[in-house]
Formats: sequence, structure tokens, C-alpha cells
Amino acid sequence: MSDDPLGRGPALGVLEIGTIARGIVAADAGLKRAPAVLLHSRAVSGGKHLVMFEGGVAEVEESFGAAKLAAGDLVLDHVWLPYADAQVWPMLGAPQTPPDWAGDHEAEAVAIIETSTVCAAIRAADAACKVAYVIVRDTRFAFDLAGKAYFTLTGTLDAIEAAVAAARAAADTKIVGLEVIAQPAPELRGQLFR
Repeated sequence: MSDDPLGRGPALGVLEIGTIARGIVAADAGLKRAPAVLLHSRAVSGGKHLVMFEGGVAEVEESFGAAKLAAGDLVLDHVWLPYADAQVWPMLGAPQTPPDWAGDHEAEAVAIIETSTVCAAIRAADAACKVAYVIVRDTRFAFDLAGKAYFTLTGTLDAIEAAVAAARAAADTKIVGLEVIAQPAPELRGQLFR
């Protein structure tokens, strides 16, 4: 069973493909292979195509594998999470405007994590949430970002530092920017993007 309160997952497989045409072919191949749920098959900025599968571990693994094989050398990045963290699922409908966290006293620090691919952001967020008590806040995937992605995390400074280390390791060379702000200015607190 999924940790997601909406009952999604538990498994998630995402492919970031270099052409829209091959992305559609990959989605078709994955759906024909196993009964995973197709969350998204859509073109995004940068001329890329995202294919996202969710469902049971075996079903998603089969669909994801078939789609990845069909995409071939046009796979730009991918992420396979047999048990995605519950905070990953709301990110997938990005962009989203999170609730104001200005009054959250545990949000003593914020991290801004920017990646060159959507898959790297998903990997990084999943890893960060699994190692420390942090909350995913702002999320933006690919649209109007030349294909890049970003998300923010809040928590205690110790938790943010642990989460950032895990996120950096998970995203590896796909990290474009990673910044931590301890005690954000009151004017930014709760709303980093205006």
C-alpha cells in the first residue's frame, strides 16, 4: 500500500525523453506491456517529453522498462522509485503554489534545489524527504524553465542540511543550483516567489 494519503503508487517511474514523438511511442510501449497507470505523457519546455507511470511495483517496473527500451538513446534522464515518498506525489502536478509557511516555526531554514532535468528533481526530493523531516514547498517542472526544474524545502537547519546532502547525491551532476537560507528574511518567509 502507498504512503500517499490519496492512495497513489506506491511505485513511480518517470522518463524524460529528447523528442516528443519518441515520448509518445515510449508511453504506448509501456501501456501495452503492463497495467500501470499513465499519470502524464506530455511535451514540456526544451522540446522534451515526460512519461510518468504509477501503480504497483511489478506493473510499473514492467511498463517503465518497456517505455525506456522504446525510447532508446533519446532518454535524457529517468527515475524509478519502487516506493516513492508521500511528498513526491503532490509534486507531479506541478506547478503548485504551496500554503503560506510564514507561521511555521519549524521552518527555520529553506533550501532551493534546481536541476537540469525533471527526473533529477524528483530523485532529489524523494531522497531528501526520506532522510530528514522536511516539507516540500514550491515546485516547478520544465514549463517556462527551458526544461529545468526546481523545488524548495523547509525545516530545521539540521534537517535541511541532511536533506540537501541527500538531494545533492541523488541528483548528482544534474544539480544546477542548490542554496540554503538560514532564517529567511521576514519579507521572503512563506513566499519565496512573488
